[in-house]
Order: sequence, then structure tokens, then C-alpha cells
Amino acid sequence: MEVASSSLKARCLLTLRYFGIFRYPLTLQEIHQFTGIRASISEVQRSLDELLTEAEIYQSGLFYMTENKEDWVEERRKGNERAHILLDKSRKYVSVISAFPFVRGIAISGSLSKYYASLNPDIDYFIITAANRLWIARSLLHLFKKFTFITGHQHYFCMNYFVDTESLKITHRNIYTAVEVDTLLPAYNLPILRQFFEANGWAREFLPNHPGMVNVNFLLEDKNHTFKKLLEWLIELIVPGRINQALMKLTDTKWRRKWKKAGYPEANYESAFHTTLHISKNHPDDYEKKVLKSLAQFQVSIISGI
Repeated sequence: MEVASSSLKARCLLTLRYFGIFRYPLTLQEIHQFTGIRASISEVQRSLDELLTEAEIYQSGLFYMTENKEDWVEERRKGNERAHILLDKSRKYVSVISAFPFVRGIAISGSLSKYYASLNPDIDYFIITAANRLWIARSLLHLFKKFTFITGHQHYFCMNYFVDTESLKITHRNIYTAVEVDTLLPAYNLPILRQFFEANGWAREFLPNHPGMVNVNFLLEDKNHTFKKLLEWLIELIVPGRINQALMKLTDTKWRRKWKKAGYPEANYESAFHTTLHISKNHPDDYEKKVLKSLAQFQVSIISGI
């Protein structure tokens, strides 16, 4: 059964609006993957052709966008080139993170997971830890990160989202989190990352055409990590459950103090940060809220036209 033309056009336009927030034009295949309605790629192509005829969107080579901005296309090309260079280098940083106690899975997130890197890029990581050991793993990793400032490598260790194996399902479910889940690039321990992807099948409701985590080109080869196992054994001898909980409370107190000192509304804290025994989200810029707010400005007028 073919999708109604008006519905698919509206969804394609909304997809281009979404990535237009980031000034990022898309290819036909990408529009198909990120369009929130099940359709064939040929149906998406027909919708794009109609939108071009109606001057609702613009095309430059392989790329489509909602604004006639040739500089977006050129910046995307350059950003893609920088990203592939950085992704090739990422294995050595992933190797360091994977050697820390209780780290069970690592994926690359953020803009780099969409194959884009700015002139001064970060490498963002989504990290899965052993059950009830998240805050021990996180605290050790962030203690290590403080030393990376000495060598200027801190931007290659941006570890701002942790879950443990007890909480693989993402609780905030919307188009932003669906895109972030489906674009994660596996970097360490593919089996646990596949479990995470399966646990978040709800993302299909937002992105029914997306294949999910399929690119394993940047996956780190498994290592024995004998020293890591020894450290974990030693930590398990010293009441790790209480230490884990204490580190969570200490970190949350510190974050709340910084948030208040910066003058941000307390009501916005829970959106930017998520602190439980099984989840640690640290996104002070709160891109999720900003993107959803921007998208809402387009969505009502686009969808109401269906």
C-alpha cells in the first residue's frame, strides 16, 4: 500500500526541518531513514520531487535542504571528511575507556555519530556499565579525564551519558532521542550494544525506515583486559554498592550547586541532567529541549496541512 502523498511530503519536510536546525543537508537515503512514516525510498523520491516543484525545498547535487544555502553543502562535505579522519583515530581513545573497571559497552554519539566533525571537534561517548557500578566507573573515568587537560586531549573523552545493564531502555522517548539511539556507532562490545538497541525498539515508532546500529567499521577488537578484571575484583571487596550510591549523591549535589550558581531555572535541571543509580545524563546545554522546541515551531503548521 502506498503512503498518502500529502502525509509523506509533510514528513519529509519535517525531517529536513529537523536537520536544518543543525544546518545539515541530507541525501535521499538519509531522508528515507529519518522520515517518521513507513515508506519505500522511491516514494520518498517522488515526494521530494513534488516539494522541489512547489519550491518548498532546494537541491544541490545529492543534497536536499529547506533553505537555499550552498555553504551548508560545502560545510557538510568538509565536516564529513574531518569526521572520518577522527573516527579512524577514535579506536585508541575507545581502547583507553574500555580498559576502565566496569565499562561494558561503548558507542560514539553526538555529531560524530552522524559523520560530522567541526573544526574543533569533540568525541562524545555513550557508555554502558556493569549493573550497580555506574557511578564507580564514571567517577574513575572523569578522574582520568582531568589529567587529559594536561596534554590537551580532553575533547576526545567527552563521556556525558551512562547507563548500566539494569537500565538499557531510554526513558525520554521522542524524535530527538530516537535519532540519537539509532545513530549510535558501536565502538566496543557489540553484543551488549545490540541488547541496548533491541531494548529500545520504541525508536521504530519514530524512525520506521531506519536500519539502526549497523555500521561496525569503527568497532574496537575485544581485548583480555586482565588488569581491568583484577581492579574489578579488588573493588568488589570494599562494599561497592555503598560507594556507588555515595558517588552518585556526591556528583548530583555538585551538579545542582553548579546549576544554581549559573543562575539556571531549577525546573530545567531534570531535563538537562538525569541522575539515578542506573543512569547518568550530563547535558548542560540541553540540546534535546532546544531541538524539540525549534521543531515544534514547524511541526504544527506542516502536519496540520496533511
